[in-house]
Amino acid sequence: MILFLGYRTYLCYPHYTKLESKQVLKQLSVFTHVAWIMLAVTSLAGCSDYSANFANAVEKHGTAAEKTSAATWRTVGPGGAGAMFEATVSPHDPDVFFMRCDMTGAYVTEDGGASWRTFNLRTVVRALEFDPLDPNTIYASNSGLYVSHDLGHRWRLLYPDPANITAEKMVGDEAGHSLVTVDGMPGGAIERICVDPVDNGRIYIAVVPPGADSVRLMASTDKGASWRTLANVMGRKALEIFSPRVTGAPGRVALVTDRAFAAVDLADGAVEYSELPIKTIREATGGAGGGGGGVIYLLAGYGQRRSLDDWGVFRSDDGGESWQRRSSGLEGEWSGGDTAPASLISLDASAAHPETLYLSIGEFPADVDGKLEYHAGIMKSSNGGRDWQWVYRANSEVVLSANSSEYWRDWSYGTGDWSPWSVGVSPSDPDVCYGAGTRNLRTVDGGAQWRQIVSDNLPDGSSATRGTEGTTTYGVHFDPFDDEHLLISYTDLGAYHSFNRGKSWYHTIKGIPVEWRNTCYWVEFDPEVEGLLWGAWTNVHDLPRSKMYRSGNLVNGRKKGGVAVSHDSGRSWEKSNSGIPPATVCTHIVLDKNSPADSRTLYVCGYGSGVFKSVDGGRSWNSADNGLGANRNAWRITLLPSGTLYLIVARGYEDGRVVDGALYRSDDGAESWRLVALPDGVNAPNDLVFDPSDPRRMYLSCWPSEREQSERHGGLLRTEDGGESWERVFDGDAYVYAAATDPDNPSTVFIATFESAAFRSDDRGESWRRLEGYNFKWGHRPVPDPHNPGMLYITTFGGSVFHGPDQGVPGAFEGIENWEESWRWHGLTAAD
Repeated sequence: MILFLGYRTYLCYPHYTKLESKQVLKQLSVFTHVAWIMLAVTSLAGCSDYSANFANAVEKHGTAAEKTSAATWRTVGPGGAGAMFEATVSPHDPDVFFMRCDMTGAYVTEDGGASWRTFNLRTVVRALEFDPLDPNTIYASNSGLYVSHDLGHRWRLLYPDPANITAEKMVGDEAGHSLVTVDGMPGGAIERICVDPVDNGRIYIAVVPPGADSVRLMASTDKGASWRTLANVMGRKALEIFSPRVTGAPGRVALVTDRAFAAVDLADGAVEYSELPIKTIREATGGAGGGGGGVIYLLAGYGQRRSLDDWGVFRSDDGGESWQRRSSGLEGEWSGGDTAPASLISLDASAAHPETLYLSIGEFPADVDGKLEYHAGIMKSSNGGRDWQWVYRANSEVVLSANSSEYWRDWSYGTGDWSPWSVGVSPSDPDVCYGAGTRNLRTVDGGAQWRQIVSDNLPDGSSATRGTEGTTTYGVHFDPFDDEHLLISYTDLGAYHSFNRGKSWYHTIKGIPVEWRNTCYWVEFDPEVEGLLWGAWTNVHDLPRSKMYRSGNLVNGRKKGGVAVSHDSGRSWEKSNSGIPPATVCTHIVLDKNSPADSRTLYVCGYGSGVFKSVDGGRSWNSADNGLGANRNAWRITLLPSGTLYLIVARGYEDGRVVDGALYRSDDGAESWRLVALPDGVNAPNDLVFDPSDPRRMYLSCWPSEREQSERHGGLLRTEDGGESWERVFDGDAYVYAAATDPDNPSTVFIATFESAAFRSDDRGESWRRLEGYNFKWGHRPVPDPHNPGMLYITTFGGSVFHGPDQGVPGAFEGIENWEESWRWHGLTAAD
């Protein structure tokens, strides 16, 4: 096993602040910091793994990440972010660990978190399961069941049978994934997998069909070559499948759903339900010791309306026939009044040592000197839940247990008040546990110490990814005065920038109001004034996705945002939004480069608020909405060299009905707007770019509309006459987020889609080819790299930024051996 130790960076670098309340404590001189590093490495000379890893990290980020090879794609960013789930530890090697993100990426480490690989299986992974007998084999599932025999380097689709698949469908605002088969077999999400620990040819899967009130349990006795349905069990979510070894009943498996614990006979599929001590189950876990019988645990008690009647940890030693509550001490410590019990988030047992449990817990009501305080973290039991102890405990400010290493997220947001979304315990070593969530930690000593496994903390105070990029990006922005300086605008992180072309990163949120810091949608560098840039900031992320209308964040009183300006290349910011209402969700900002350098003209989009204009470099703003319709979801502005403006108004939703998006044009500097007619049915324009060799030629990226489980009126439109007429040049059922033209060859056009693909055309959209090697489901914006001709950035919805060759990598292996491109892309036509 590789021993990995993190270290805490004390350098006070001049670009950023950490939490103000902790800043002074963390500020040491560069001399002291370097001396500390030398002392640490020297004192740890006996720990050769750590010394080597530290040296390798510095070496790696000084050389290997300097420039992407023309034959590869890589992710770019500081590492981490995004929510991680399905913490799954190999039963053969506790250094081998898998997890998945809710943003479609999945990740594997073979060295305990020192480095990571990303893999993509067309959509969000729902379940991960190791073969208990073969250390190299792991299964993963979503719309299909996949197997890898080399720890996730290469995958094969097992179910449905690829020979029966006729099409891959993407439907809904986030291009929801499904597979169409010859026999019309009902699809659904495969939410659980179980491989029999005695006979690994026996595999069980739990399938949840769309909208169903039951879960379909299926079985294979030949490693997935053929399948039969065993039973349908009531419930809407599949939580776990237990083999006969755990249930203690030969010839029976148990399927746990959110509503039921069901024993299923393998011979005739007969279902026997157990009486449950709770109404709704959140998770289930268990195992079987070397000489003892099986143990099963149930977890309940997550959500806003928690009560002790439907809450707690429960244990069964008889295959689910009876249950005992094992929750003593978990409710909380507060006795001063009515409070809900703590939120129980995730539970896992060491499969071969099921007396050892780790529990993710939040909103734990604690009594601190007679005052109510809420704590969060991880608790552990070594005796099957009879007693629980904190092994990681935090309040909203600090880690009270003082036993974890830090990384960039802690420096910017604090280390406290964190609970993993998923805990994964090594089946073979109960001292090893991983916590996966918005932070990712690992312990190898039973919880005495936890180490972050996200990014490398470099000696200059910057961070470099280890490979777990899991959040949304909107743009890659380049400093016109410094070729080494680039900035990424992020969801949930605000913005990050690099002064070494992406080898390492600093957070750039100093001076941004706390209520704006969630998302930076865009920045604009001034091409004539060094160090000057403006940004569009807000607390509402993930626009223009329809889920944001359901979140409640777009209502007045909750939404915040505005424009900020930096005079020192993004090292610090200040508000620059006089005249913009405080409830404005700013999503885009555009600079008129022809305006005077001392009084720049700027335009900004306010989502739900329309357009604002400044003629004094952003010091003051005025509304510029004349001519706009009732839908004021101003999303993006395109400024042509002639001064003509085009405004994209995003499709919206009100009271459950669709509000059409639109395209507007202004020829008088946003003094007035007029509607640009779009082809019938096109109601969700998303992005507009122009051909620099002929700005009247433009490309409009469109989101499709769903009609009876099919998508139409999306794709890419082209105009040759400034929007007077349009021609479709890419499939109308495609989710095309944005396009870009090659600045050196404008006949070359790139597009990114929400469908695991990006494309290139070398004839202005007349024909297309996919950029092989790029493999992330939710693509955002293609951005040609101005400093590396032939290279391309692609921002994503949930995978940070990809960087690779703009020709793609012909013949590149993309993860799944038996996947057919023709299931989704049929000749890349322009047909609707």
